[in-house]
Amino acid sequence: MTFASAVARGGARQNLLWVALALSLALNLCFIGGALWIRIQGPPTPMYPEERLERIGSELALDPAQRQAFNVYSDAVRAHLQQMRDAVEPLMSAARAELAKADADEATVVRLFDEAAQTRRSFQREMIGKTMWFLAILSPEQRVKFVELFHQRARSWGSRPQHP
Repeated sequence: MTFASAVARGGARQNLLWVALALSLALNLCFIGGALWIRIQGPPTPMYPEERLERIGSELALDPAQRQAFNVYSDAVRAHLQQMRDAVEPLMSAARAELAKADADEATVVRLFDEAAQTRRSFQREMIGKTMWFLAILSPEQRVKFVELFHQRARSWGSRPQHP
């Protein structure tokens, strides 16, 4: 082995070392940048049903008549959701109050949760007719998109308190 070949061989190794170090640095910077981005942005906040409904209306490309029907429908949904909250919240509050007692009665808690669930289900059943009325106004493509968007849930890392 000659001195020239040893130097050339060492130079190739040195170049590989520099490339490896540069790649390592780039990957570390990307990792740190990603971690900072997540930290700065924070978790996405989940949408309330009313917010999700507004987003759906903006994504459906509604004509003026459909927009008017959507406004009627969304007003009905908002009012219905508020009525449901007003009916369910006292039951949930009573269940929480019972749970907080030292001698909480399990049967009472179960009954209150069951009543709240039944009340919520009955309100949901009542909304089916209004929803079907609105869906009949949409084109088949809009109808499919409405259903997809309506059932899409915001993905989040944390959770924001949801309405009962």
